[in-house]
Amino acid sequence: MINRVIFIFTLFFCGVSLLAQDESQFPIRITDVLVFGNERTREEVILREIPFDFPAELDMEDLQVIQNRLQNLLLFNRVELGILGEPESYILTIQVTEFFYIYPVPLLFINDRDWGKVSYGFSLTHANFRGLNEKLTVGGWLGYNPAFFLRYHNPWLGKKSRFILGFSMGARKVQNKLSSVADSDSIFNESHLGTGFTLGRRLTLHTSIQANFYFQRIAFPEPRKHETVSGTGVDLIPKVGFHYLIDHRDVITYPRKGYMALWSVTRAGFTSRQPNFWRFNFDHRLYFKLTDRISIGGRNLLKVNHVLNNGGELPTYDRIFIGFLDRIRGYFNRTFPEDNLPANNIMMQFVEARIDLVPIRYFTWKDAPFLGEFFKQLKYGLSLGLFADTGIAWHKSEEFGLKRFFTGFGAGLHFHVPYAQILRLDYAINDRGKGELIFEVGVVF
Repeated sequence: MINRVIFIFTLFFCGVSLLAQDESQFPIRITDVLVFGNERTREEVILREIPFDFPAELDMEDLQVIQNRLQNLLLFNRVELGILGEPESYILTIQVTEFFYIYPVPLLFINDRDWGKVSYGFSLTHANFRGLNEKLTVGGWLGYNPAFFLRYHNPWLGKKSRFILGFSMGARKVQNKLSSVADSDSIFNESHLGTGFTLGRRLTLHTSIQANFYFQRIAFPEPRKHETVSGTGVDLIPKVGFHYLIDHRDVITYPRKGYMALWSVTRAGFTSRQPNFWRFNFDHRLYFKLTDRISIGGRNLLKVNHVLNNGGELPTYDRIFIGFLDRIRGYFNRTFPEDNLPANNIMMQFVEARIDLVPIRYFTWKDAPFLGEFFKQLKYGLSLGLFADTGIAWHKSEEFGLKRFFTGFGAGLHFHVPYAQILRLDYAINDRGKGELIFEVGVVF
């Protein structure tokens, strides 16, 4: 350790070249990598995200890729790169700013992107279990859809095998979405109990495959038992799913460049007394950086279901809608299909231009009265978003048509903040001329 410190000081006094240097000096030859600031995170978690074998010649774009990949781990407030040494023997330095990874978290959040559906509770989270980027969480909440849960996720198991492993279990009361859509006086709660297991593999640093195994027990109250597929008031539902992910986005919390494609297929149920259907999801996203401060992106989302029993309709608790998680700005508080109608399919498109008004910067509260690590290298910034959203929900093919699309467009301010990443204040106008103000956490796509 002492030798390493002496070596670093020697490099500094012999001459330091930072990433801010003239881009014309690139490409440069990097012979080694040194990591600093990772008191809890194991060095292998950082090094395995670097898509180069050293020594290697890198240009500025390559260094930006490394920085983005490390920032996308969501383990650090900030990632800074530097270059030390002299030509033919440059060393890449990586300085990370960590925060507390194990902490009790008061829970206060909205459901279905609806501020009228608030949940509150408590969880204990380890966001970097064993220093290996494993996530372990136990907790629960009251209020809307009360629940208890336990989750574990390991995104990289085995140095070379690169397996993905996950486990979850939980119980919750869920307000039936169909009665909510109908705005009826007979809204009721479903009792959900489930456990799941995930096994996958990272094929490359940008692609992965994953198999999900899930088992649910869903119970309706006695007056509603006839609405379950089994007719007994309790449905037992095994689900098996597979998905394939390609992710070349630059920064996942606010993408400006790159693309992502997620394809998944799920089979639910295998007997006539179980919900029995296939579900296909296709999510495609593409981003272009027009200038250093202006980018434009688009997303296409398609969900298609093929039901094998139950009269060709999905069970009420598995129906899909536009208007809960996936919403159209301009129709933010509307749900499609309306009037309690079934829909087995939805398609949505989003386009958004993102313009930096205040580029992302960082500050540290040096005199914080407690938990000083929470206040190091906190980011802030401001962007302008110009957007258009559209979508359609349909059951039968003859219901699909341009006249049945619902569309909204508008503009918003995107506040880059620590921990929450993005706070958005959008104003949208729909194709019927009605406007609405929307406040949300997180980027739309």
